[in-house]
Amino acid sequence: MKWVFLLCLVLLGCVGGVLLVTVGYRWMTSMQADVKVVAGERPLAPPAGTVPREGGELVVARETYETRRSPVAPSPESVGRGQKLFAIYCTPCHGAGGKGDGTVTPRFIPPPDLTSPQVQGKTDGHMSYYIGYGGAIMPAYGEALTVAERWDVVNYVRSLAQR
Repeated sequence: MKWVFLLCLVLLGCVGGVLLVTVGYRWMTSMQADVKVVAGERPLAPPAGTVPREGGELVVARETYETRRSPVAPSPESVGRGQKLFAIYCTPCHGAGGKGDGTVTPRFIPPPDLTSPQVQGKTDGHMSYYIGYGGAIMPAYGEALTVAERWDVVNYVRSLAQR
């Protein structure tokens, strides 16, 4: 009886060892048999009509933006949201009142006065484009602000001239 027990233990140990070696081999070589796609080797274009899940927008030509009107009504809520975003992103250069007297202005080329007739005469689409894509000196905030937030900032900039 003792020999049968020992024989079962040896047999169980051999089966366990074979399983361990098999799992280890598969673990070590599993990626060698996979199909590899090296970055840049084969560009994968998104399917036609693909829209981003969140953030960003499809790239729109500057000329198209020039004719756009703000889809967000200049309500007190929109202006309030725009004021908060303006304080975060725009105040360092343009100043709290939008006069171009921000804290970083002495070190750089002064930004324009947002309350001036030249700036207020621009279309809503022009302002939204510059907020999202930047300009000659102004950085682009398209990655930081959603499209709706850009229109809120435009509504706030429009309200600055009325103060």
